[in-house]
Amino acid sequence: MMSIVLKTCLVIVVCSMALSGCAAAVKPPTVMVTGFHAGAIDQLVVLPVVDHRIDKSSGLDLDEAVLPLAERSLTDKHYPHTVVRDRAIIEQVTPVVLESPSRDWVSTLGPSGSRWLLLLVVEDASSSLSFGSTGNAEMSGYLFDKEQRTVVWRNKELSRVGQGGLIGMAMKGMMARTAVEAATREMFRALPFHHEK
Repeated sequence: MMSIVLKTCLVIVVCSMALSGCAAAVKPPTVMVTGFHAGAIDQLVVLPVVDHRIDKSSGLDLDEAVLPLAERSLTDKHYPHTVVRDRAIIEQVTPVVLESPSRDWVSTLGPSGSRWLLLLVVEDASSSLSFGSTGNAEMSGYLFDKEQRTVVWRNKELSRVGQGGLIGMAMKGMMARTAVEAATREMFRALPFHHEK
């Protein structure tokens, strides 16, 4: 009985976040290069999720949490896309490099022959317990144009989710992932719709 209640509460939390995201208009990203037109993207390559969390002890599978939502959002916004899951491609992606990506570094990122790359970075994901539980996440997103060797779109999102009472206390283990999923949804709200040139 308790497991049914827990699942029901989690569904309510997740659904309410999803509905709020759908109802809201597209919001501006942190940075978008003047003259960038999403319709110019003929194929968007989504890279594995970069994990820059300090504490990685939770065992949270970020690719499993983020990439299905990324694919769904890109489909909804009409982007032709493919997802790459080879984590060797992102081994050299560090916080220092992302602070100011050099043109040479951008040109070598991702699979050879690709032009447009989407990189999602989880910088923090945690949960805490009180009389209930909360989850927090911090994410960054980067859209690279390898031909121009630059970042054409960048966004940053913070999310906080929670559930009070004894049920919320029992849900603590789910909260970090729920917060990451909420941040992912917000991230894609800031990505423009893909339209033909």
